[in-house]
Amino acid sequence: MSASKKSYVPFWRQCFLTASVAVNITGHGCVIGYSAILIPSLRNPDSHIKATPSQESWIASIIGFALIVGNVIVTPLMDLIGRKKCHIVSTIPILTGWFLLLLADSVQAIILARFLQGVSMGLLGPLGSIIISEMTDPKNRGAFLTCVSLSLTIGVMFTHTIGTILSWQQTALICSFITFISLNMIIFTTETPSWLIAKGKYKESKEVFFYLRGEGPEQEDELEHMMTAQKMIRKSSVVGQKLSFCTKTRRLFRYLGRSFKKPEFYKPVAIMFHLYTLFQFAGINVISSYAMDIIGQLVGPEANAALFMVLLDCQRLVCNVLAVFVMQKCNRRTVLFSMGFICVTAYLCKGTYTLAKQNDWLPSYLQNQYVPIFLIGMYMFSLTVGISSVPFAISGEIFPLEYRGLGGGIGTLPLSLNFFLAVKCFPVLSGAIGLPYTYYVYGGVVFYCLSVLWFILPETKGRTLQEIEDELRGKGMHDERRESEPLNGNMLMRRYSSQIIIH
Repeated sequence: MSASKKSYVPFWRQCFLTASVAVNITGHGCVIGYSAILIPSLRNPDSHIKATPSQESWIASIIGFALIVGNVIVTPLMDLIGRKKCHIVSTIPILTGWFLLLLADSVQAIILARFLQGVSMGLLGPLGSIIISEMTDPKNRGAFLTCVSLSLTIGVMFTHTIGTILSWQQTALICSFITFISLNMIIFTTETPSWLIAKGKYKESKEVFFYLRGEGPEQEDELEHMMTAQKMIRKSSVVGQKLSFCTKTRRLFRYLGRSFKKPEFYKPVAIMFHLYTLFQFAGINVISSYAMDIIGQLVGPEANAALFMVLLDCQRLVCNVLAVFVMQKCNRRTVLFSMGFICVTAYLCKGTYTLAKQNDWLPSYLQNQYVPIFLIGMYMFSLTVGISSVPFAISGEIFPLEYRGLGGGIGTLPLSLNFFLAVKCFPVLSGAIGLPYTYYVYGGVVFYCLSVLWFILPETKGRTLQEIEDELRGKGMHDERRESEPLNGNMLMRRYSSQIIIH
């Protein structure tokens, strides 16, 4: 085998690993888009299940509440049993949910099925980005992480497309096969080197790391730094000690208290809180859940809402493919703030257009379907190119190794909570204050998040996870050189984790 061919083998292994995560997330995209098919079907006169408007909003938004449950479960679980086993566990609730939908004969059964699917999404929320970031090369990490949002788009589009042809029960059956395929792919993946190192399995981690990343000076240096940092942590911590439950609990709370005082922990948590709030109130899941209703209100009752929904999904897919290349070439901050500006502008324009249309203020040349369709298209462009890509990319880069499980779980909580709030409140606000002012409220939340992120979000593109951690700690090149100097005859190596637990 030639050297050039050998160099591509690790890349394709990373592609397969990313694909196992991406196919699983595609199944989650099906869950998100499913309510746009299910809710209109339940309104049909011949439907054997009837839902009130309040129940419809619960069907769409219960996922957000269930996401929180999944986040709480996965936070300790991914560190306890490993990333791969957690990945396998994440497929079980969603498969159960699809089969419950096939058997559902009441609104309560549908809500229960959607709740289980939301738990599954909560499990994979922080886990998917962590798996990809820990097992892929930094130079390709941005493109691989962007596959998260691309996979969600494919899932939403797939459900919306087949849902316009098939019944909601048949759609549920077909969607279940996507998760089943991902489960079979996950079985053939490996555990992440970072978790193996954290558990002291250094020989196995070395084999897996070189299997995924290839062998070379850069890879050896990165692996050495990771192993040295974790050996320091294990030496100074209580790993392997036999302690009572009360003692472990006290030390856990002390550890959490110290962690929340560390900038490399609380800064990423604050960043992800605002990124995920921005992501949800930008409305990507709102429009996925209520696509036909929104199109009908904005474009007009004469519009073919089902056709426009599929066309918007096609645009979203094209823009997500474009986002993979944009994230590979452009800085994260540049993409986020430019697309955020377009999103806020689109919200203001949609709200003003709808308000003028309701009050007969529009001139005759603007009273057509093309203007609202253009505004929706501009809005979807901003969501899919930047706002739905950057948060998932940064979530896999921003947390240090030591806090990746804890921080990833806590950082994903606002994604779950705001999913529930944004999707649940949209129809309520639309009915209470009207669609135009609802757009203004959501646009205001997006503007607030962008304003805060302007000051606290570091650039992460093309940087190693260690360099990002050092910036969050406020550590400069002078500190790095000083830590590389001999100290009492030993080399004080750069740390890959931020905190050594002293007891």
